[in-house]
Amino acid sequence: MSQESLEAASEEMADEEMMDMDESAREVRLTSGGAAAEEDMSDDSGSDALAAGVPAVPADLGRDIIYTAWIAVETADVAAAAAQANSIIEGLGGFTFSQDTRTQDRAYTTLTFKVRPEQFSTALERLSNVGELVEQSVNAEDVTDIVVDLNSRISTAEISVNRLRDFLSQATDVEGVAELERELANRETNLERLRGQLRSLRDRVDLATITLSITESVEAVPRTSVILRAWMAAGEDDPCLGFTDLATPPDADVGFCFELENEGETVLTEVMLSSNELRFNTDDVSVAEGTVLERIEPGERAVATLNLPVTDGRIAGRVATRGLEINVRLSAVPVTETGTELAKLARSQGLYLFVEEEDTPPGFGDALSGGWNALVAVGNGVLLVIGALLPFLPVIAIALAVAWWWLRRRRAQDSAA
Repeated sequence: MSQESLEAASEEMADEEMMDMDESAREVRLTSGGAAAEEDMSDDSGSDALAAGVPAVPADLGRDIIYTAWIAVETADVAAAAAQANSIIEGLGGFTFSQDTRTQDRAYTTLTFKVRPEQFSTALERLSNVGELVEQSVNAEDVTDIVVDLNSRISTAEISVNRLRDFLSQATDVEGVAELERELANRETNLERLRGQLRSLRDRVDLATITLSITESVEAVPRTSVILRAWMAAGEDDPCLGFTDLATPPDADVGFCFELENEGETVLTEVMLSSNELRFNTDDVSVAEGTVLERIEPGERAVATLNLPVTDGRIAGRVATRGLEINVRLSAVPVTETGTELAKLARSQGLYLFVEEEDTPPGFGDALSGGWNALVAVGNGVLLVIGALLPFLPVIAIALAVAWWWLRRRRAQDSAA
């Protein structure tokens, strides 16, 4: 290739570089405009998606539009809902693009589907019914201007590449050939990048994208609560006005009062009262008028009473003269409105009973017993004294021997005189 040809090729490449700069600037403007249009369309179509239902796909007006949607549902069976969603998409000629599933704790799965734009509305409507719809967002992005721009830039790049190939085929100068080859490689790379962008855009236009999130629904468990209160009183007193600690005469009956209050949101059934110390169960108690133990509704209160005699310091066969700790237990089964039985409730309440010993005048037996006890006490005292002096017996014996010897000597002296 002559020097004039190389200069012409250089001028041609400079002109094409300027065209590329113009095209790049126009791409920035188009992309910015496309983003703004996308934001406007998202505001119009996504804000009231749940209220307005699934939007219809507009008629084909020769525009290139990318349809995307996000749907979130809740259901009791995540696996079954996912299988149903896959079946829906397959029936519409689409396919599953990706799936992410978690089974621990609260199960969920996220599926991404691809469908033809004409099936977009139908797919949205059917997928929204695989569970309870929680969230929905729909977006339509018009990329017609971007597609036109990419096609134009591809055509220009193809012409530029072909011209450089012609110049390269005629080049004879080594430096000129090297420069043309470098520039041709850059132009071919740019051409492939533009073609890749157009293919990606076409794929998004030709197939709408729907992301479906399915989460396991957790049924709210009603709150359950029951309160047990217990009191006792002696004689004719009302036990429901009694005390948790009681000292009673040995000949008085003891009354017990049990108050049960349902503070939960469920019905209490199978209510049972019992105590190992008093040896009674639910069948032994008397229920106050207007209340029942078989079924206690939320907010209701039931009262039951029990009367037990004290005999020889014992109540229900248990010795109470030294004090008796009484533990009263309550158990009940909460049942929801649908008839579902929840975990059994259990409560306990503690009482303390002390029966005073009987105070009677002493008789002959008591006097005899008292005398004998006095003799035993004296004997015990003597033994204690002997025991205390026993270690000192040798000293005492020596002292006595010395005293006896001294007395004999004194008597002998008195006789001689």
